[in-house]
Amino acid sequence: MNKNLSFAENRLNQLTDQLLSETSVTGSIVFFADEEAGGISGATWRFDEEDHTFLKESGYKLLLMELLDILIQHRASEGDADTLCGLVHLDASSPEIHWLTSEEAEKRRFSD
Repeated sequence: MNKNLSFAENRLNQLTDQLLSETSVTGSIVFFADEEAGGISGATWRFDEEDHTFLKESGYKLLLMELLDILIQHRASEGDADTLCGLVHLDASSPEIHWLTSEEAEKRRFSD
């Protein structure tokens, strides 16, 4: 665990290392939070068809959604309720996470 990274970054890196270390996937996921329920409400996946199929078949898609649900709950409990939505970007299977307001996430849903 890298102490210079946030909890979310470390967990995302661990998941990606476990499931995507042998491949190169590039694309992004814009995700949305249900602030009342305290978890994820949906996501828009932007990958080419081959990468998207790989992400589903490898279990990465399901596990990432579960991880995002946990991270949203964690952020809410830490008082970061204004930025519970976000963007996960994979560049050659190297992940980045950016936390956004719901308005920012909605704008990103159809851009980038």
